[in-house]
Formats: sequence, C-alpha cells, structure tokens
Amino acid sequence: MRISGLKLSILLGVALAICSCNGTKKEPVAEKEVVSQHEETRPNIIFIFADDWGYGDLGVYGNTEVSTPNLDKMAAEGTRYTQFHVTSGVCSPSRASVLTGHFPARHRVHAHFAGNEVNAKRNMPNYLNDSLPVYLPRTLQKAGYKTAHFGKWHLGGGGKPHGDPSAPEPKGYGYDETRVWNGNGPTWKGDQKRETTRFMDKDTLWVQSSSRIAVDETIDFIKENKGQQPMFVNLWLKDPHTPLWPSDAQREPFKDLSPSKETYYAVLKDADYHIGRLLDSISELGLDENTLIIFSSDNGPAGWGPSKEAGSTAGLKGRKVDIFQGGVVVPFIVKWKNHVEENKVDSTSVLSTVDLLPTFASLAQTELPNDYAIDGENISSILENNSFTRTKPLFWEWRFPRENTNHWAQGAVRKGDWKLLFNDKIKREELYHISEDPKENNNIAKANQQRVDTLKQLWYDWKKELPE
Repeated sequence: MRISGLKLSILLGVALAICSCNGTKKEPVAEKEVVSQHEETRPNIIFIFADDWGYGDLGVYGNTEVSTPNLDKMAAEGTRYTQFHVTSGVCSPSRASVLTGHFPARHRVHAHFAGNEVNAKRNMPNYLNDSLPVYLPRTLQKAGYKTAHFGKWHLGGGGKPHGDPSAPEPKGYGYDETRVWNGNGPTWKGDQKRETTRFMDKDTLWVQSSSRIAVDETIDFIKENKGQQPMFVNLWLKDPHTPLWPSDAQREPFKDLSPSKETYYAVLKDADYHIGRLLDSISELGLDENTLIIFSSDNGPAGWGPSKEAGSTAGLKGRKVDIFQGGVVVPFIVKWKNHVEENKVDSTSVLSTVDLLPTFASLAQTELPNDYAIDGENISSILENNSFTRTKPLFWEWRFPRENTNHWAQGAVRKGDWKLLFNDKIKREELYHISEDPKENNNIAKANQQRVDTLKQLWYDWKKELPE
C-alpha cells in the first residue's frame, strides 16, 4: 500500500510522540532532520513543455507516419489525457498561465511577446509582470525545492529585435538555475554555453541542437542535486517551432516523404530521442519512484511552414492561434512509477495549464496565499488514478480575430461538456457539446440559445475582472 507524504509525516510524528513517553528521555529531533524527512516524501517534478507540438504529432495519439517511441513508452508507463487545454492558441500567453495559475488576459499577455513597439500596439507589457506575490517556481523554491528552467522562455527578453533587454531574467521569478533562449541571461551559441543574452533564430547549429543541449542541462542538474532536496525543472523545448533546419542525419529516416514531412518529422524524432535520454537517466539514477514527469505542448501545430502539411491535430478543428480544440487541446502524458496507473487513457478529466500551479503546490505540501485567486484547480487526484471533475469554467480571449479564418472568435468559454465560441462584432456564435463532438463539427447554437446566453454571460462576467 502506498502511503502519501502527508500521511507519512503524521505517522512519523505519532512515532516520535510515543518514544518521548517511554520512560527513557529522548532528545528532541533537530528541525533540520524533520525537514529532511518531510522533503523525502515529496516528488521531484519535471515539466516538459514542447513548442507547437500538435495533439496528433505522436504515435500514441494516432500518428502513423512518424515514430515517437520514447514518448509512446512514457505513455505506456503512465497515463495520457485527451482533454488537456492550454489557455491560448499561441505561445507566451500559454506559458504565462503555467507560472501564474491565471488566465493570461489577467496580465495583459494577449499574444506572444515581440518587439516593444509591437507589444504596445497589442496593449501588452514587454514582459510578464515580475511583481506578483506568487509564481510557480518561487512557490516551490520557498517550499524547499531546487528549481531550474532550461530551454525556451518567451515571457520577455531574448535580445533585439524581438525582446526587451531590460526584461527580468527568469531567475527573478524563482529559479535557482537557468539557461534559456527567447529570454535574458545565460544561453547558448551553437551548442556551447554562453553567459549573455543573444538573438538566436539564425544560429543553424543551435536550431539543430536545441533539444539535445536543453536535455543535457537538465540531466546535469538532476545529477548534481540528486539526494539533496526535491527538484523542480521546467524543460521547455523549441521543437517543432520554426525555424526548422534539421541536419542530414536527422532527416535520413524520412527521405521518402515530402519535403515538409521530412523536415517536420526529423525534428519531432530528434526531440523524442532526447526526451528518451532524460527518461533513461532518471531511471538509471534510481529516481523513477519519486519523480513526476509530465509532457505537454504550448499550443497546436502551426498553419504555416512545414507544419502546415505535416503537423497534426488528429482531426481536431483549428490549429495554432485558433481557440478551437486543435489550437488549445494538446498532448498531456503523466508518468510517476508506482503512483500513476500504467497504459491508461483518461478521456473524461478536463484539465488546463492554470491547474499546474495549485497542483504542484499541493505536491510540495505548501499553501498558497489566501488572497491570491487561482483560476485553476488542484488536479492532484489524477495522480491517485481518479478522474477529475472540473468545477470552474475555462476562458479564452483572442483580441486579434480575422473573420474569414478559424481565428474569427474573440472569446470562448467551456463549462462542463459545453463550449461556446463567439464574436459579437460579426454576430457569430458556435456551440458544441464536446464530449459528443470533440472535433467541433456540429454547431448547435441556434437550437440552444438559452445555453449560449448563459455561457456568454459567464464570459462577460469574467471579462469585467480583467484589465483593459
């Protein structure tokens, strides 16, 4: 029988109390020792966040053209979910939700962080608010975790012309160690470490090596900190985001396919290989049973470049930028040996990136401030192999709709099995019963106007809480 960390702490306390009542005088246990016992019950947490990796871009999610054996194995050794949502169809807003537990519009992160002039036109700041009382890494850091962020940042900074040089370094949000791109501070040049910020998108060697070098850094961090205190790592990959310049060796397995598929699948395959190296290292270090590993993606596959042909949503409507399912429903695989059930598919739990902060805080056995209103919910019940029943609605806001595309929706809300997308300016509404129609093929808004009005009012009430 598995005993949770909290129960184990209680049992240890009872045992100590019994000993102290035993005739023989016992010395009080040093505070440091109690903390050590407490920490040993809490898992390491590794969160792998890919970039533009579509729902259908893995074998285990139905792709038959590209092999992703390591992620497929991870799913076989854990549980995969079919209703995990990000909070935006694009990068920076989605990532902001991971750090804050908030929908991104609360912090005016409406699109990806770009140059300062572009940000101003979008009514955005130049970087994620760095004065909040709570961030995911800082929460875990304060709880005694050793924290790190390796790979993509894209929450401000990263070198001109697309990043503000004055943006805070990621360490300012609560990381002990960082090495990133699309952010300020230590980075790479090619596949070698560099200690200062630089613009990297024209660096061919870095593009080809990005998954390898970020995984290398993660493995080194785990080895260096094993056994000292619990660890939290955000491993945020570049792939398969453009630019995509795979090497000849990376392309070789896909030479018989179209140029777009050859390029895209070469990148997916390389990223999968290096994720496999990380999984093997964790196992070889004997950390499987106390390490929670999650794989996901920041949004759906792009609708341009090689991804336009090769990126897959497995039939879900829409792609990157869209707030239809294909843009905001992404892979979500969870592995935790002897905790999370193996080879399981959960198609009922409705999950979101805003849930990660309260869930990881719960695993770290730390409380969030009462006055910090989290938009997400604690979904740690899924780690005990129970389905999760969502009580809070999910909201999306897209301020840059284009009428004749799937980008037309200005807002969306999901409550229970129902999802509404709408644009008041063009008087368009689409309502879907997601459990019966996950591909959003059958718009039933006209036959359910009362439900449309109720969901839209939820969105309006939420909108009132947001900054302009």
